[in-house]
Amino acid sequence: MTVPLPIIAVSDGGFIQKLETLMRKLAFGLALAASMLPGAGHAQATLDMTQVTCANYLAMSPDQARVFSAWMSGWFNQKFGYITVGFDDFARNVASIRQWCTGNLQATIMSALERSIPQPGPPTGQIKVDMSLITCKQFLSSDAERQEMIAYWMSGYFRASRSQPVFDFQRFANNKKAVGNYCRKNGGETVMSAIQKSAR
Repeated sequence: MTVPLPIIAVSDGGFIQKLETLMRKLAFGLALAASMLPGAGHAQATLDMTQVTCANYLAMSPDQARVFSAWMSGWFNQKFGYITVGFDDFARNVASIRQWCTGNLQATIMSALERSIPQPGPPTGQIKVDMSLITCKQFLSSDAERQEMIAYWMSGYFRASRSQPVFDFQRFANNKKAVGNYCRKNGGETVMSAIQKSAR
C-alpha cells in the first residue's frame, strides 16, 4: 500500500499533556508530544519526529495534528524536491495517513512516509502555493493560523535540508521571533530568505 506524502500527525499519550503545558507557556497552540532532553545547563523540550507512531497521531487533537502535519509536509516536500503545496493535496494526504494509521498503530509516521511514493493529486483547479515565493509582507499580513502553518512548514523544510528530524520548541520560538523581526524590516524579501538570514 502506498502512503501519500506531504502530511502527518503524531503525539504521545503521556507526552501530550506535558507539551500542552509547554506550548501554553510558549504561547503557540501547538501541543505535540515532547520529551525532555538535557540542554546547555537546562532542560530543553524537543520532539524526535522519527519516533512518532500512528497511535500517537490518532491520539492528537485536530489542532495538534494540523500543526504536526504542516511540519511533516515541509520535511517531505524538501526530501522529495518539492516547494509547492496544494491545499487539496494536503487535506487528501492527511486523511490518507489517518486511514492508514488505523491499521498500523505501532508504525512510525516518518518511516511510513519514507517508504511512500509521491503521487500527484487528481487534476483539479486546486490552489497551489509556491512556498519559496511567500514574502515577509504576505506572511505578516496573514492571520495567526496561517502564520503558524507557514512557520511549521518552513521549520520542517529547513530541518529536512539538514537531516535533523528533531523539533526543538525553544529554537523554533526563538527563530520565529527573529524571522518576524527581520520580516518587519524587510517586507519584500521572501520568508525563506529571511529564515536563512536570521534563524539559528
